[in-house]
Amino acid sequence: MKIAIMQFPGTNCEHETLVAVQAAGMDGEIFRWNRPEQELSGFDGYVVPGGFSYQDRVRAGAIASKEPVMAALSEEAAAGKPILGICNGFQILVESGILPAGKGVSLALAQNVMERQGKIVRRGYYCAWTNLRHDSLPGRCAGSFLIEPGSVLQIPIAHAEGNLVAADPRIIDELRESGQVVFRYCDSRGQLSCDFPVNVNGSTDNIAGICNPEGNVLGLMPHPERAFFSWQLPYDHPIKRDLSAAGPGRLIFESIRRYIEVRR
Repeated sequence: MKIAIMQFPGTNCEHETLVAVQAAGMDGEIFRWNRPEQELSGFDGYVVPGGFSYQDRVRAGAIASKEPVMAALSEEAAAGKPILGICNGFQILVESGILPAGKGVSLALAQNVMERQGKIVRRGYYCAWTNLRHDSLPGRCAGSFLIEPGSVLQIPIAHAEGNLVAADPRIIDELRESGQVVFRYCDSRGQLSCDFPVNVNGSTDNIAGICNPEGNVLGLMPHPERAFFSWQLPYDHPIKRDLSAAGPGRLIFESIRRYIEVRR
């Protein structure tokens, strides 16, 4: 089970993502952006990890989305192979049109704008632990294949442009109606609030992650590779002291593995 971890100039999470892929029972390999793109067909799945590809010039993910490997990755997505885009990887998938798919570049992950009671309290880069509610149906999405609906996962964010917006609000309505909204920012009880810090970046409808219509491509802003092992978790997390325990982020990588097993 071979997984390609995509690396662009400025990517900075490829190695810890590789560790997570391997610890979840898959063979991982870092795939540089300037390798022959046809070599991507030899892999069973793909992860586009976080970082600041091309220094986020123009817009986060915009330049990387134009690389030839992304056209090849789009073909692999159309073939049904799983793709996970994390943070900058999510931005790249949106800028390339792979997400939400079939609509061109119809969404943007804009600058964070945190509001409380209708007033802006913060903008720009923010790094913190956040809670995610799984709002997808069982088996609907490759990256949440093993996660029960309504489950709350504690996973960190670290980004400046994660505010998911659409020029046409009907796009957001379509995402909801088609079950493409996979994760939403919530509090520890799974309750939604549009106010910061529950909605950590101002994202429309608290959206933290979406999939394509077929469910094999997932993009999310939080970093599951940074919550893979229990020792990575906050000091007050109940499983922090059990070094043998799996962190909540592990479920996302194990979901990818299970999705590939079932698809075979």
